[in-house]
Amino acid sequence: MTRQTCLALGLPTLATLPTTIDIMFDGCDSLDANWHALKSNGGIHTLEKLYAHQAKRYVILAPASRATSTLNTDLPLCLEVVAPAVQPVIAQLEHLGGRAEQRTATQVAGFSRTPLGNPLIDAYFDQADQLIAAATQLQPATGVIGTSYFDHEVTDLISFTADNHINHTQKGSL
Repeated sequence: MTRQTCLALGLPTLATLPTTIDIMFDGCDSLDANWHALKSNGGIHTLEKLYAHQAKRYVILAPASRATSTLNTDLPLCLEVVAPAVQPVIAQLEHLGGRAEQRTATQVAGFSRTPLGNPLIDAYFDQADQLIAAATQLQPATGVIGTSYFDHEVTDLISFTADNHINHTQKGSL
């Protein structure tokens, strides 16, 4: 959708991943005081991380209400997996204390698969530290391609309120 909007506005887009990006702007669903982010709803977090890792500065644009002391556990940790790994990964998430299920098209923003065609699993946890531990433990697991947990990519936050107050914060300046 972003690519289509850029093209409609006459803005250039890139077809391949650049080796470096000076500054990247993106949104998120939740950002905590330690600059951990959740980008769960769209299900394209793996591709977004590829670009984020190339960026010198990765700036989150979000409503001020999304920046809280801990990650919002009303949101799922979303995992992109290869199809044969769906059930084993769900079992691992449940073993770690989560409630997990393969996403269907009627859930979360209507995306049940990634742009690359891989299934998505949503896992809910009661506490943010459980979510972070599960993301950290499962990211390198066989069959997991990526998670919606961004642990060190965010460098800046530009937040805004309903009354149009805008605030810019850089990591390390809090």
